[in-house]
Amino acid sequence: MKEAGKLCDIRLFKSAYMDYQAAVMLYKKPFHDEMFLNIAAYHLQQCTEKVIKGALECVGVTVPNTHRIAKLLQMVSNNGANLIVTDWIDDHAEMLSEWEAESRYNMDFVVERRKLDRAISEIGIFLNENGIDEKLRKELSELEMLMKLKSFLPEHLRECSDFELNCYYIMFAKRLTK
Repeated sequence: MKEAGKLCDIRLFKSAYMDYQAAVMLYKKPFHDEMFLNIAAYHLQQCTEKVIKGALECVGVTVPNTHRIAKLLQMVSNNGANLIVTDWIDDHAEMLSEWEAESRYNMDFVVERRKLDRAISEIGIFLNENGIDEKLRKELSELEMLMKLKSFLPEHLRECSDFELNCYYIMFAKRLTK
């Protein structure tokens, strides 16, 4: 476990969000090369992995060096991380893990367009359910809740973007809802 009271690094959430945006852009690009699909799949896997690792870090868990989504999801369950794991993410953990290495190193591997299409949609839902978005999450729409969250932050972090506030919510949700 990490040092108690120390803020987790929300940059993992930002990096995950950027991986998702990159995957969507690659998927929409009218380029007839299967490598684009593989690269998009890799970014979707990375997005999912980083969100899970970020949520684990927010509860003080030292995250192992692994890309196995199922293992990370088990750690979320075991450590009470504030993360909504959608059924699709849970059911497709092995497929996503396979995309991490196969899409980069196996030159014969091709991600099916229909699977990628569904993954983009479902991972978008996963991000939305967890408030990983540039629009302020609904839980922080009440001024009282927003001010309470900011009170947990060091002074120099209180003036931040809605995206960052959404990420800090993941870190402090249990304290906020007490």
